[in-house]
Amino acid sequence: MKIHNLLIHLHNNVDAFSLKPRHLDLIRGMLPATRITVAEGNSDFLDRLPAADCALTWVFKPDWYEGAPRLKALFTPAAGHDWVAADPTGRVKTFYGSFHGRIMRESLLAMMLHFNRRVGKSLSDQQGRIWDRPGYSDCVALFSQRVLIVGFGSLGRSIAELLAAFGARITAVKRDTRGFAGAPHVDKVIPFGSLEEELPSADHVVLVLPGGAATDGIFTPRHFTAMKPGAYLYNLGRGNCYREEDLLSALKTGRLAGAGLDVFAEEPLPPASALWDQPNVVITPHSSAISREYLDLFIHEWVGILREL
Repeated sequence: MKIHNLLIHLHNNVDAFSLKPRHLDLIRGMLPATRITVAEGNSDFLDRLPAADCALTWVFKPDWYEGAPRLKALFTPAAGHDWVAADPTGRVKTFYGSFHGRIMRESLLAMMLHFNRRVGKSLSDQQGRIWDRPGYSDCVALFSQRVLIVGFGSLGRSIAELLAAFGARITAVKRDTRGFAGAPHVDKVIPFGSLEEELPSADHVVLVLPGGAATDGIFTPRHFTAMKPGAYLYNLGRGNCYREEDLLSALKTGRLAGAGLDVFAEEPLPPASALWDQPNVVITPHSSAISREYLDLFIHEWVGILREL
């Protein structure tokens, strides 16, 4: 697709998600013949939108398409549809980011190694000046474990690629498994209806599900009960897929050995939440995709899509 007038509105309260001069230089180097305009805010963005044939933005409301008669394609770094609505008429092609896996899988790996290598114990012993070498005898390696990835979109596939390099045995769960037979980096891909049969053998269960009504409460008390005693749960998708009280129950009874949580039903996680007090929980503030390389990855993905259109 040939772009003549590019409009950019990539301002965010997370600094790593905001356009920097180096990003603008990168875009200009890739698209030297394109006129590039950087909006100063929402009002400026809307004023300049009628002349744009392509836009990069964090926010776009459904009724804004009416004021963009020349717009051919809209791109957002976000993977979810929370802030950018697709064109109701279908005239404008709307694209969402799918590059996040390269960053988020490292966040997941950090959580897994935290539990497997007893990093919490290391920090506590360091503060207490304790040299407890025998206390690490129950550490376990990823190459001897089974990982269940619930949600096998681009993020799930990226996670599988990294964990397979460590030798983990991986089962992926996808609602529609058609076309995924023999998928790389996994032992098998199963439908969601077979999840309960696989949970008893999984050492790590990774939830990377999208939000929305289709996944609301989809991981039920039955699933927590079916999990292998001593297993770990991770959620890097959306916080609506289980009830937090069910997770807390599994943690407090010892059914789960621990959990790595990046997303929550209510964000920010309220100070009164009992999750803060759990010693076997790692909490990150919906930050698993935050990295200095974030917009660099987005820009390269965007230009690659442009060249294919």
